[in-house]
Amino acid sequence: MSADIFVITPRWTVQARHLRCTLQRALALQATQNVWSGTENINNAVAMAYGNELPDSGRWLLTRSQLRTLKIAIEWRRATRAARDRKSAPGIIEHWTEIEDQVIEAYRAASHAEGLHWI
Repeated sequence: MSADIFVITPRWTVQARHLRCTLQRALALQATQNVWSGTENINNAVAMAYGNELPDSGRWLLTRSQLRTLKIAIEWRRATRAARDRKSAPGIIEHWTEIEDQVIEAYRAASHAEGLHWI
């Protein structure tokens, strides 16, 4: 498998739905909240949110660019989640956090492999 493809394997069906919903919300608010700064990320988000790139089951084969798009959307979603006072079921939050952390770690590893590091 190419070094440019990164594999993410969700454990729960809700994880794919959560990330697709995150991308759809970010796309809906892109004009007012400027979630992404580039067309490449917006195109990636559309393809992942409405295409078959984040299936409910099975492995996801993602590029570094797609990982970056997801990472930005996840960070945006976490910030909006923290700003709200609503409570979600702890079991659901755990599943969301698990896949979010997995995507962010995959992006971090991809960046480190290219010599890009951040704190």
